[in-house]
Amino acid sequence: MNQVQSNRIAVPRAASSGERVVARAATDPAAVFIGRAGFAARGIVYVIVGWLALLEAFGGGAGAPDKQSALVAISQLPLGTLLLGVVAVGLFGYAAWSLIRSIFDPERLGHAASAVFARVGFAVAGVSYGGLALGAARFALGSETTAGQGSDASTQDWTARLLNAPFGPPLVIAIGALLIGIAAVELIRAYTASFLNDLSLGVVRAEVRRWVERVGRIGLTARGVVFGVIGIFLIQASLQRDAGQAIGLGGALQRLAEQPYGDILLGVVAVGLGMYGLFSLVQARYGRLKR
Repeated sequence: MNQVQSNRIAVPRAASSGERVVARAATDPAAVFIGRAGFAARGIVYVIVGWLALLEAFGGGAGAPDKQSALVAISQLPLGTLLLGVVAVGLFGYAAWSLIRSIFDPERLGHAASAVFARVGFAVAGVSYGGLALGAARFALGSETTAGQGSDASTQDWTARLLNAPFGPPLVIAIGALLIGIAAVELIRAYTASFLNDLSLGVVRAEVRRWVERVGRIGLTARGVVFGVIGIFLIQASLQRDAGQAIGLGGALQRLAEQPYGDILLGVVAVGLGMYGLFSLVQARYGRLKR
């Protein structure tokens, strides 16, 4: 009997009809197109944020920028309202794709601890970019005078709500820890260049591939630094029960500018955020959005 059992070959479990429906939905060409449009829109926003932060570092800006500042800058371009509407649609696409990645797992990350962590991050990104897209759409339609609350005001608003809720302070700490974890993952990806595994670069020249690697390393490092700063201040806000301590992207850039040699530090991070925007554009074209 034992011999018979030892000779058995493990047969993979067949996917259920529900799982097959989920797989088809997550890898449908329309869903993948939405994802690519979303990466492109995110890239445009980060390129503009990087440019505005670089101006701020050289004394020509109007305060530490954030994503809302980028949307305002887009609206001031020729045909700005139309461009802002296009970007808003793209941001809705990125929010939708982030939720698809979180729920349906088209990249087949699985259910390991690291995969669950990544998918929680996708869900957070989906909610965040959904709000940004909604603000951009309202701004494009002229229903508001701004593109929504700045990143600091928005972060402080929901932090205050959570701090006043049952179990809110530990939840704010958990969110801060999540952002620090995402920052660590971004830094690891930058160091190991593992992000190249998520790109289909077989058709590009070796020199282009090397530039993609450089841009990705710099961009992910800058984003990791910013996420880490935001996460630290969220934890501090919870420990001190002071939502005013919480910061968003703009506040993180401002804190960097306040450090010794802050203008140089801000300039370096600004270039990095612009590079992250370029990397997002590469993802829009060459990203392996399904497995």
